[in-house]
Amino acid sequence: MNHRQSVVMLHFIVLIFGFTGILGKLISLEAERLVFWRVFLGGGLVAMWLFFKRKTERFPWRVWVKVALVGCAAAAHWIAFFGSIKASNVSVALATLATTPVFVSVLEPLVHRRKMDWRELMLGGVIIVGLMILLWGPSEGDFTLTSEQYYRGIGLALISAALAAVFSIFNSVLVRKYDSANLTRVELLSAAGVLALLFVIDGRGCTPEFWGIPKGDWLWLALLASLATAFAFLMSIEVMKRLSPFTTAVAINMEPVYAIVLAALIFGDSERMGGWFYLGSMIIVGAVFADAGFKRMARKKASIDREES
Repeated sequence: MNHRQSVVMLHFIVLIFGFTGILGKLISLEAERLVFWRVFLGGGLVAMWLFFKRKTERFPWRVWVKVALVGCAAAAHWIAFFGSIKASNVSVALATLATTPVFVSVLEPLVHRRKMDWRELMLGGVIIVGLMILLWGPSEGDFTLTSEQYYRGIGLALISAALAAVFSIFNSVLVRKYDSANLTRVELLSAAGVLALLFVIDGRGCTPEFWGIPKGDWLWLALLASLATAFAFLMSIEVMKRLSPFTTAVAINMEPVYAIVLAALIFGDSERMGGWFYLGSMIIVGAVFADAGFKRMARKKASIDREES
């Protein structure tokens, strides 16, 4: 894929990620078990695809440990994300997740040992302003959440955003050296193994009933594992090869917009928010287009400089 195709694919993936929040609300399992089945089934699908394509690769054990840790960060991100949805609603969880670029703009320079980009910091500031307006409060008289539910959802989503930034930054390093499909396989299955071990250690996983899946959840889990995990996770790693972590994170801020619209259509009044919420959404979308504009101007300037030299 070239740069433009990568951007188009990224936004398609973001649309799928927006639907992930809907699936999380439809599935009755609590966040931890939901994520276990997501990474286990999704990782299994990727492993099967690699096996039949005869493209399975083995990593040195030191690399395997690094990849597994990144996979665990992704799983922890999803647990906090689905926990936020179940504590509040889809709109609150996805809107708060829009703070991811702020964490990226601070953490990425530290990891890559480069100077902070003032444009990234500025856009991060705009996103924070948008988020503050977005989460100004519930719509008067119609909001179905209590204050406790509302702010618990915000807190869990902020944790999820920070973990998403960690995953994005470290994964962007790994994809430059290793095959994205095999990274996905190891990350997802390692996360499933760690979660299963934790379930057994705390005693919950010692009973057969704990591992059961309600009949009503099978269809939603199948969609979550195949489309929203195996496919989306694999393709998101692929586009990271051509797009910076900050650009990826800012584009993902379209996810709240998609998810809020879908949630309003599917769940109705339980997702209704006030005017400040939608104003904040517009500011965040504006930051997305501003980032694209900055990157486009930077590429044009670099191209002109090369021609002149």
